Amino acid sequence: MCELTVYILKGNAREKAMDGVVRLMAHSGKVLMEGIFGDSMEVEGRIADVDIMSQSANIVAN
Repeated sequence: MCELTVYILKGNAREKAMDGVVRLMAHSGKVLMEGIFGDSMEVEGRIADVDIMSQSANIVAN
């Protein structure tokens, strides 16, 4: 499987937001993350990048 670990970028800091993410949806200045087990989390920000090889994504916080 290709689940992502999603990180939030705040200035120079990078903190883990969620593991096992299978879907990212950006809308109205927010990003909704959905996990493999149906869990979800929404954060304010924008998707900076998604790297399938390292199975990670970064979101820049507003």
